[in-house]
Amino acid sequence: MEKKKILLLYTDKYYLIKQVYPFGLDLIAHYLRQSGHDVTIEYPYLPDPDPEANLVSILEHAEPDIIGLGMRNIDTCMSCEEHGDYGGDGYKTFYFLPEVKGLVDFIKKHAPGVPIIAGGGAFTISPKAILKYLGIEYGVVGEGEEPLRRFIEAFPDRKKISKIPNLASLNGDYVANPRQDYHFGRNPLPFERDKNFNYAFETAGLPVQVKRGCNRVCSYCVEPFIEGKSVFFRDIDHVIEELKTVSETHEGINTIFFVDTEFNVPDLVYCSGLVRRIIKEGLHQRFSFSSQFLPAPFDPDFAELLAEAGFSIILTCDSFADDVLKKNQVSYRRKDILRTLELCEEYGMSCTLSMIFGLPGETHETLDHSLEQMKGYPPHFLRRYEYTIGSRIYQGTPLCEFVEKDKEKGHLYGMKSDGYLEPFYYCSPESPMKLKQYIQQGFPYPMAYQNYYDETGFSALAMGFLIDQGRWEEVYSMFFSSDFAARTSIYEYFFRKLTDAGRIDDARAISVTLLKNIEESKNSTQFGEQEELIRFYLSCL
Repeated sequence: MEKKKILLLYTDKYYLIKQVYPFGLDLIAHYLRQSGHDVTIEYPYLPDPDPEANLVSILEHAEPDIIGLGMRNIDTCMSCEEHGDYGGDGYKTFYFLPEVKGLVDFIKKHAPGVPIIAGGGAFTISPKAILKYLGIEYGVVGEGEEPLRRFIEAFPDRKKISKIPNLASLNGDYVANPRQDYHFGRNPLPFERDKNFNYAFETAGLPVQVKRGCNRVCSYCVEPFIEGKSVFFRDIDHVIEELKTVSETHEGINTIFFVDTEFNVPDLVYCSGLVRRIIKEGLHQRFSFSSQFLPAPFDPDFAELLAEAGFSIILTCDSFADDVLKKNQVSYRRKDILRTLELCEEYGMSCTLSMIFGLPGETHETLDHSLEQMKGYPPHFLRRYEYTIGSRIYQGTPLCEFVEKDKEKGHLYGMKSDGYLEPFYYCSPESPMKLKQYIQQGFPYPMAYQNYYDETGFSALAMGFLIDQGRWEEVYSMFFSSDFAARTSIYEYFFRKLTDAGRIDDARAISVTLLKNIEESKNSTQFGEQEELIRFYLSCL
């Protein structure tokens, strides 16, 4: 077998807002390396604000034989993005595909002849339309480890490629090969996480997978299409082994996020068994845990287990109105939500309620009902609300079918496009922007929502990215030229990584300089804790 150089590009620009590291690409990279290939994962939106400048460096360094595009999101799904780059009457959002097409066009120009193959959750939602939009021939629908390996080893033999499961191709005609069910099989983990994204999984939490698939039929949800409608579990022993390895090898990781579609689906048997093992092995004393949950199934015994293990709950609620829940085919009702909220309160668990306003069946009456219920469970230090407005219509979902059959007339915002690629929303009873105003007037508590590009945040991310790659001279230059807020934001991480690398003099230099900046600052009192931290770190040296 000929060894190939594979470049995997993480194309999710949303990483600049919320640092979710490319878990899927890391799995694929590990699998391909085990098969003897040389694999690099890169992020084209860092460290330079100009992705083309980053791509020049990436392509020169990687010299790839094949390029894979990891596509996590088509857009943010949110219709009221104040700082969004795409919108129309009554809505505004971030739309990522034009940026991805820009990357593809640049690659074609600067690396002509190198095959490009797409994959990931976003691609799986609408493969034919994305191949056409990007102007590429190949993509992988669903799980990509084995299909991508076979593609790499078969290319350019079209006859062999035509037999690869999960492969989609567009060369005149569109062909989608049958998709195979995924099985975890022998444990592929633990493995070394990709160092280029160390900052992400230390600051935002480390994703760990325990199952794939979702057997629910919520009207708006694409997860059953991405992961399949059958649920496949990973051996609990393998999950525990991974957690133990992370504990031993990554001191900076303190938060584990289980990336299941919903942790308690399809029932409580597997997830309860996993939590019991976490407690038995003492891993709850090393990590904090969080995941997404449905309000049902959820009982007192399960709540007690989660509380003992130190779980934070992200609770999918959508609405408190049963008429809305029923119309959107979710598997729980208002009584389930209230019972789970009471259990979270009883056991002192942190709970974030995730709401969707404006789903099919939503009226001013159902909105008022939900808002009144929320006031009865107001935010406090262990409870918060997140929300979206309107439902993004994706190809193949029940909501899409409703719209196509004219069962849901009106209340549509945006433009129907090939494969439903362009942001297109259902929102009732008013436009997303008007509904947002109505909700803000009716619920006198702040709810998390904003996504925005922050220059300080970008500088800190860029420095974190350079630090993870050991590009010390570049990060020094950026650190000393960045604004004060960016330097204070990245300082602790920078210091730890310098000392880990044995660069003690450099760690001392950034500490002394930042300490001097704080002392000279007119607002030095607000940086008291940071000043104490710097002095403590200096004393350790």
